[in-house]
Amino acid sequence: MAGGLAIRVKWQKLSTWLPLLVAALITACSGLVLLKVYALQAERRHEAARAELLSQLSVLRARLEYNLTAPLLISRGLVAQIVYHDGMSDADFRRAASLVIRDYDSIRNLTMSRGTVISSVYPEAPNRAALGVDYRTKPDQWPTVQQAITSRKPVVAGPVNLIQGGAALIGRVPVYLPDPAGGESRLFGLISVVIDMPKVFLASGLDARLLPMELALRGRDGLGRSGEMIWGDEAVFLRSPVEMEVTLPDGTWAMAAIPKGGWAASDGQLRVTAGMGAVLFLLTVLASFGWAFHVRRQQRAVRLVAESEERYRALMETAPMAVVVHRDGVILFANTQATRTVRAPAGETLIGRKVLDFVFPDDRADVAARMGAAMADPETVVGGPVRYVARDGRVVECEVITTRVTLDGEPAVLSVVLDVSQRNQAERERERLLESLQRSNEDLQQFAYIASHDLQEPLRNVAGYVQLLGRRYRGRLDKDADDFIAFAVQGTKRMQEMIANLLDYSLLHREDGEPACVDSRGPLDEALADLGAAMDESGAVVEVVGVMPVVLARRVELARIFLNLIGNAIKYRRADTVPRIRIFARRDGLTWVFSVADNGIGMEPAYLDRIFTLFQRLHSRETYDGTGIGLAICRKLVQHNGGRIWAESEPGQGSTFHFSLQAAD
Repeated sequence: MAGGLAIRVKWQKLSTWLPLLVAALITACSGLVLLKVYALQAERRHEAARAELLSQLSVLRARLEYNLTAPLLISRGLVAQIVYHDGMSDADFRRAASLVIRDYDSIRNLTMSRGTVISSVYPEAPNRAALGVDYRTKPDQWPTVQQAITSRKPVVAGPVNLIQGGAALIGRVPVYLPDPAGGESRLFGLISVVIDMPKVFLASGLDARLLPMELALRGRDGLGRSGEMIWGDEAVFLRSPVEMEVTLPDGTWAMAAIPKGGWAASDGQLRVTAGMGAVLFLLTVLASFGWAFHVRRQQRAVRLVAESEERYRALMETAPMAVVVHRDGVILFANTQATRTVRAPAGETLIGRKVLDFVFPDDRADVAARMGAAMADPETVVGGPVRYVARDGRVVECEVITTRVTLDGEPAVLSVVLDVSQRNQAERERERLLESLQRSNEDLQQFAYIASHDLQEPLRNVAGYVQLLGRRYRGRLDKDADDFIAFAVQGTKRMQEMIANLLDYSLLHREDGEPACVDSRGPLDEALADLGAAMDESGAVVEVVGVMPVVLARRVELARIFLNLIGNAIKYRRADTVPRIRIFARRDGLTWVFSVADNGIGMEPAYLDRIFTLFQRLHSRETYDGTGIGLAICRKLVQHNGGRIWAESEPGQGSTFHFSLQAAD
C-alpha cells in the first residue's frame, strides 16, 4: 500500500507538467501526424486495390484451369481403351477421337504415336504433315516427350510450334501396356492433345481489351515463374503484381496482374486532407474538447477526464492564435492569446463578456451575420477581416475563421483570431515607401531636365566665344594655339550633344498613353524612311524576313527602337563589307521576340551587358562618333513597353540585338 501511494504521489507531481509536454508534442508533431494519416490512407487504398485484384484474378485462374484441364481429361479415356484392348488401330483411334473431340472447341487435334513415331492424327486432313514424324527428330518437342515417357506421367508442353503449322499447348500422356506374364509394362506410345491457346484464353476471359487489369503469364512447359513468357508483358512481373499459380498436370504457370495504369490510386481524398490539414487539426482538437466536457459531466470523479481537460486547456493557452468559444454572443472560453489580442490587463478574464463589445462598431453587423451563418449550418466555415477595439483604445486588425461546434451538448460558435496589425502596417509602410520612391524618381527626372536645359545657355556662350577666337586668331598665333582652339571647339560640341541626349533621355515616358495594338511593320517602315540617307550613303541592304506581328506597344517608341538599332547596325559596319541587316520576329509564348542582325564589326561577349549603360562606349570618338546613350534609350523604351532587350555578338562576325514585346492576341 505504501509503495502504491508513493507511486501515485510521484505520478501526480509528474502530471502537473504533462499537459504542457503534450501541448508541445502536439504542436511539434502535427505535421508528422498529417503525413502519417496520409500514408495510412494510401496504404489502405493500396491494400483494397490488391484485394479486389486478387478476387478478380482468382476467377480468371479458375476459368483458365478448367479450360486447360478439361480437354486433357479426354485423353484418359483413349488411354484406357488402348490398355484394355492391348493396343489400338489407327482407324479405331480416329473413330474414338471424332467422338470425344466434338464437345471441345478448343482442341485442335488428337494425336497417337506408336513409340515416338506419330501414326494417327484426327482430324487428318489439316494435320497430314505430322504423320510418320519421329518426335526424336524435333528438338523443340522431344524434351517434353522424353519427360512424359521417363516419368510415366502426363506433361503439358508449350506453347510449341506444331509440325503441321501454328503454335499450341500440347498435353502428352504416355501409354504403357501391361505385360501378360507379369513383367514390366512396355511403352505403347503417347496420346497428345493439341489445345488452341487463343480459344482457351478467350473462353477464360483473357482479352487484353476487356480486362480491367494488365495480365501476364509465364511458365512455358509448366516451369512456373522460371519458365519463359506465355502471354502479356513481362514487365508486369517487375511492378509488384498480385501473383497466383495456375495448376497444370505435372507443372504450373505463374500468373501476375496489376491494375490498368499501375498502382496509382485516386488521391482526391488525400489532397483534401493535405489542403485542409490545419483546419482539420483544429476541428479535431475541438471535437476532443467537446468529448472531454461530455465525459466530465458523466464522470467528474474520474481523474482521466480531468487530465484530458487540462491537456486541452494547455494546448489552447500555448496556441499562437486567439481562440474564443461563445454562445448567443456571450464568451464561454477564451485563451491567453485572446486576452493579449484585446490588450486586457493580466488576470482579467473575458468569460461572460459579450463578443460584440470588443468589435469595432462599423464591423459589428458583419460579425453578427457570420455568427448567424455558422450557427445555421454546422458544415459552414466563414472567415474574413475584423477590427477589434483593445482595452487601451487602439484598433487591432485581425483575420477571423468562424465555425460551429458543440459545447456541453449544445451548439456554440468557435472563432480563431489572428492578429494581422503588424502585417497590415508593414503593407501600408511598403505602399508609403513606393509612393515616396515614385516622387523621388519624378524629382530626379525633373532635376535631369532642368540641369541639362540650364547647361545649354552657358555652354553655347563658351562655344560661341571659342569659335570667335578661332576665326579671329587662326594663323596669327603658333600651331599649338590653333590646335588648342580646335580641341576646345570639338569639346564644346560634344558637350552640347551629350547634354541634348541626356535631356532626351530624361524626357522619355513623360507624356505617353497606355500600350495599344500596333502592327510593328508600320513603325519599322517609318524608321527605315528616316534612315534613307544613311542607307544610301553606306549602301546598306535591309531585309525584312517574314511578316511583322501585331504587338502591344506605343507606336512612337517602337519606331524609335527600330531607328536606334538599325542606325547602330549601319554605323558600326566593316569598312570593306557592304552592310547587310536582317530584321525578323518569332513567337515565344505570350511574347514576340524581334531581332536585328548585322554583319558589322561585332564585339566581345564580355561587353554585351555594358553596352546598355549610359555613356558606355567600346570605341574611340575618332573611329566612331556618338555619345553612348542610344542603346540605353532602347533599353528604357523596351522596358517601358513591358519587354526586355539583349544582344549576341562575335568580333568580326556581326551582332544580333533581340527585344521582346507582348503579343496582341
